[in-house]
Parts: sequence; structure tokens; C-alpha cells
Amino acid sequence: MTNSPPSPYGPADPAGQGQNPLPSPTPQPPYSAAHYYPQPQLPYGYTAVGPTPPKRSNGPGLAALIIGIGSIVVAFIPIANFFSFLLGPAGVIVGIVGLALADRPRRQAIWGLVLSGVSMIVAFIMIFVYTFGFIFAVGGAVDEYSSEVPRSSEEATEAPFSAPIELLPLGTVVDLLDEAGEPAYEATVTASVVDATEQVLGNARNIEAPAGMQWALARVTVTSLSATHTSAATEMIVEYVSPDGHSFSPDDEYVIAPEPEFALLPDLNLGESTTGNVVIAVPVDDPTSGYWALSYDDGDTDTEPFYFEVG
Repeated sequence: MTNSPPSPYGPADPAGQGQNPLPSPTPQPPYSAAHYYPQPQLPYGYTAVGPTPPKRSNGPGLAALIIGIGSIVVAFIPIANFFSFLLGPAGVIVGIVGLALADRPRRQAIWGLVLSGVSMIVAFIMIFVYTFGFIFAVGGAVDEYSSEVPRSSEEATEAPFSAPIELLPLGTVVDLLDEAGEPAYEATVTASVVDATEQVLGNARNIEAPAGMQWALARVTVTSLSATHTSAATEMIVEYVSPDGHSFSPDDEYVIAPEPEFALLPDLNLGESTTGNVVIAVPVDDPTSGYWALSYDDGDTDTEPFYFEVG
């Protein structure tokens, strides 16, 4: 009888009955996906960290930043910079809302708030600069144009007068009326010196007349006709009108007139009279064809002038 090797599943017939039953299945442990797909091992001292949650955005802060940038750009654009006074406050309000959100990033809200506030200041400054720059530019252009436009002698002569003028002889007395139509002064040009250069330069403090000009002198006598009008030196206007219609005033080129100087005459009492000299620089070309103009101006009333012959 041949001996068989022992079975790995135990005796073939433990009961000695001559039967060989099937072996019982070996119990198996439970398996998971980790059993088949091993996870990487972290180095010693490191801890596994889960995914970082996304940061929450600050919508009002971003809106404030956009509004602030747009507002400060618009502030530099002429006319359009008025809109900065609408965008600026809107950016400030939205920026404050963005700052109030404590759980959101605030940097954009801060920048939007700052830019919106600054844009209003910049807009105010630029409006001021552009406005006055425009005024000065237009004024300069008008002055330049006026100086370049040629005027014919006929136009220049007719320009100051709306009607044919009446030349009065020297010594003719006229009444100058105030704003109420009441007589203020009685006045006249009593004497005229077309070329008074020698008399004027007799005062060492005086200077030569400008090129193409000479000093002319008019002597004016005035009487006060009202107790409220006594300062003839400041209320009466004496001018020289050239043949081409240009007016020349003592204020154009000031020198000290021979005494008594009209500009320094004292105040008058009612019915009191005084006489003073006025010196004006007039063109040397045909000065005798011009006129002396005498008028009244107290700041409220500017009367039509009376014209006197030069002599």
C-alpha cells in the first residue's frame, strides 16, 4: 500500500469513512480601494491639509475702484470734468459700502474711496484753470484782432460821434448835469496850447512825450452849481480827440501840469469857481484839427461831452 502525501487541506477522511470532502474556503479579509491603490506617505513632521477654500470677492470695493479711476480721468477733460461731481460721490458711497464688509478684502474699496475723493478736488481745480484760461485766451485774441484791423480815417472820425458834433469856441460856458438832470457844474475851456512841450519840461520831474507825440495844454474853469457836487477834479473829464476820432486822456501819459494843476484843485463851495491846467500827450500830426472834450462823470452818470475848438 502506497502512502500518499498529506493534503494541505487536512486528512482526506478524518472520520475514516473513505470519503474526501471539498476543502473549506479560507476566510478573506475585507479589501478597499486603498488596498489596491496605496496612498503616498507624507514625510515625517508634515500634516495633510485639505484644499484651501476660495476667497470671497468684494464687489462694492471693485466697483468703487472702477468708478474712482474713471472719475479722476474725466476730471482732466474740459467740460466733461463736471461729471466728476457725479462719479466722485458715487465712488465714495460705494467705497464705504465695500469697507463695511468685514469678511471681504478692502484694498480695492480703499483705493476707490481715495480716487473718488481726489477726483472731485482735481475737477474743481481744472474747471477753474480751464475757465480763466479760456477767458484770457479770448480776451487776448480780441485785443490782437482789434489792434490789427485797419480803420479808415472816415470810420475813426465818425466812431465817437452818433451825430454831427458842434465845436464850441474857447470860453463858451456849458452846464454839466448830474444823474437827476440837475446842474452840477458850469464849465468851459478858456485856453489851449497845442504844443506846450516847453512849459511842461520846465518842471525837471517831467519827461519827453512818447515818440510821435507832443504835450498839449488846456486851461479849464469850473463853477459848482450844487452843494452835493464840489469835487470837480474827480468828477470832470477832460480829453483830447484827434482828427481820426481817437481820444487821449491825462491818465495815458502822466506828467505834472503847470500850476495850478486841475487834478489837484481843492473842493469847491456852492457857487465857487476855480481854474486849473490839464496836460495831455497828443499826436504831432495835425494836432490843431482835434478837439477838447469836456464831460461829467461821478461814477453813476456819464454825460455826453461838449467839444471845444483847439484854437
